[in-house]
Amino acid sequence: MKRLIYAFVMVVFNFSASASYNQAPPSFAHKDHKAIFVDFDHASYVLNFDNLSKLATVESTIDFTVTEEGYPIFDLVPEPLDVTLNGLPVKVELTPDLDNQTQLRVIQLKVPAGTYQLKIKHVITENVVFNETGVASAFWLSDLNDRGYLEKYIPSNVEFDHYPKKFHVNLMGFEGVAHTIKANGKIDKISDSEFEITYPETYTSSSVFFHLFPEKAITKNVSFYYTSIDGRKLPVDIYSVVEIEPFVALTKLLLAELEIDYGPFPHDQVLIYGTTLLKGGMEYSGATATGLLSLGHELFHSYNARGIMPANGNAGWMDEGMARWRDNMYRQSAVIAHNSAKLAGHSIWRRSTDRDSYAQGSAFLAMVAHKMNLKGMHLKDFLRDYFQRNMFTSVTTQLFEKELIEATGIDFSGDFNRYIYGRYTPEEKSMPVIHAEDPHHPEFSKEELLNLTMPKG
Repeated sequence: MKRLIYAFVMVVFNFSASASYNQAPPSFAHKDHKAIFVDFDHASYVLNFDNLSKLATVESTIDFTVTEEGYPIFDLVPEPLDVTLNGLPVKVELTPDLDNQTQLRVIQLKVPAGTYQLKIKHVITENVVFNETGVASAFWLSDLNDRGYLEKYIPSNVEFDHYPKKFHVNLMGFEGVAHTIKANGKIDKISDSEFEITYPETYTSSSVFFHLFPEKAITKNVSFYYTSIDGRKLPVDIYSVVEIEPFVALTKLLLAELEIDYGPFPHDQVLIYGTTLLKGGMEYSGATATGLLSLGHELFHSYNARGIMPANGNAGWMDEGMARWRDNMYRQSAVIAHNSAKLAGHSIWRRSTDRDSYAQGSAFLAMVAHKMNLKGMHLKDFLRDYFQRNMFTSVTTQLFEKELIEATGIDFSGDFNRYIYGRYTPEEKSMPVIHAEDPHHPEFSKEELLNLTMPKG
């Protein structure tokens, strides 16, 4: 066994992990040792859409680094097939964390620190449609559901990790049927049936926008350049199954608003899929699939959520709280209606955002804004600097709290303890809370997601 294990170790090993790895969840006990989170270095995916078999299959190659001995962790919701580590077959088990907050794929081979190559084959089971018009596939993500990011479709690391990704898309058996891919990466069309997409190394498992569909499925598509405040000619691509001109006009107004408030748009493109929903959508890095009335909410997320990224589920409240605070016209309040909250007081292994983050998170920020205003300061000014300083990194609630206190000189620690971490005294316990669905991020049915995947516009 020792010979097998040490055969995995590369001759040259760089022990310096990327900065994002410092945000990884802790290792946890597994078998005779522990399951360990790893640092993805690069991931390549070959996506094959076969019209004869009506299957979407994926062949993944992932290079990763291990900094301590243990059983490596990754995630993939569909069942992985034909898994190898450095060319040797390995077993993978679906394993819960110690708090039963989530499940993860653990490679059943204990390895020493080193660099490794993982190869996996599997079938995509979500949001793939084959019909007489062609094939459609989309990676619709969700921050409100466990295991709702890239791992829902292809092997990925958990949210803390930033790493470059490449998709090689093959369409088989669709001769004479043109297809289109919309993505927030660099798209190279090799032929009518072959595409390659390169995503930036700053992207995490929550960043990627990918939508494949028959070219004739959408006829409403407008592309133009928006002149950013930093002088860039920012490419904007809007495609829609509903009236498109309102999206075009509103996008220009929103980009002007957001750049004035928070600085140059942080991504090198704007990609918008206008859906049939009046409200509701999902954010991606420089991209969104959304109804018209949620467009501002989702584009704001390109600064916070998909510009600055949450490192874990306990950091997600900031994304929705800040976006809702903007939706509420940056209101200020001396008091908070609820007695206490636990938006960032969940298990360290939690991966989804607390659904109370919209109402309670924005109420907390309204109180912070009020206290800052009494001292002649403005929360929006702080957020602009905070966004610029931490752009394309993963952040925690603790980092936000620290920077806010240092920048303002106001001790918010008691407020964070009570309204964010849920560390309150018995007399401060929350009143019963009704968990209302947020209009900007509704729960989509499987049928609704499939309708978004294969457009009918």
